[in-house]
Amino acid sequence: MKTYTNFILLLFLFSCGNHEQELQSYKKEVAELNATHLALESQVKEQEIQINTLKGVTEKWDVGAMRNTYDSLNRVYRSYKKEINKLSNKEEVDPEGFKTLLEFNLPGKLFKSFQSLSDTYRISPAVNPFYVRGHFNEDEMEDYALFIENIENKKLGLAIFMGGDFEKHYVLGAGNKDNFGQDNMYGTLAVSVVNKGDVWIREGEPEPVIKSPQVIYVSFSNLSSAVAYLEDGEFKFYGQAD
Repeated sequence: MKTYTNFILLLFLFSCGNHEQELQSYKKEVAELNATHLALESQVKEQEIQINTLKGVTEKWDVGAMRNTYDSLNRVYRSYKKEINKLSNKEEVDPEGFKTLLEFNLPGKLFKSFQSLSDTYRISPAVNPFYVRGHFNEDEMEDYALFIENIENKKLGLAIFMGGDFEKHYVLGAGNKDNFGQDNMYGTLAVSVVNKGDVWIREGEPEPVIKSPQVIYVSFSNLSSAVAYLEDGEFKFYGQAD
């Protein structure tokens, strides 16, 4: 009987010991939660201070005056752009005036990336629109094609920028020979974008390997129209029926 009583006593003490360990563990977790709670409260207070500071600043803004200024600048911009488009059709565009509009007309990343080419080429207003956007490779990013002029020899062409990597670009024409041996896109009437399925396939000739969902369509006054597409790391022309 005495042995049994001692066993019960030992079991009780062991059980109490386990409970004590659990209690200490719970206390530690509660302390950690309290510390996390205090940190979050501190962050919330900091954000409230920032919000109140911003409110104090924005409340001083004259929203009406800002709106009037914006509307006025927008009217000037539209008028200037309209004049540029009108003169473009007459080939009388002032290069400096056109240049000032580029930063507002082009996506920011595209404008910045083109600066790496600006010592050799400039964007030409000879066609309108002077740039198009589409999907010219196999990724899902939007790509761009700009109509350009070689500053030195005045030859025309396209600068094509890949949206997935704006540092990567291709120059077609503008002093660089294409797959037909031509280095000048003189006579270009318009640049547009068409879907791969709308490309006219010429009978009796090898089909172009077009993997992109869209291609660049170029209309000429002195040649048949053509599409520019990416194949084996370079852009090539493929003639179309007019």
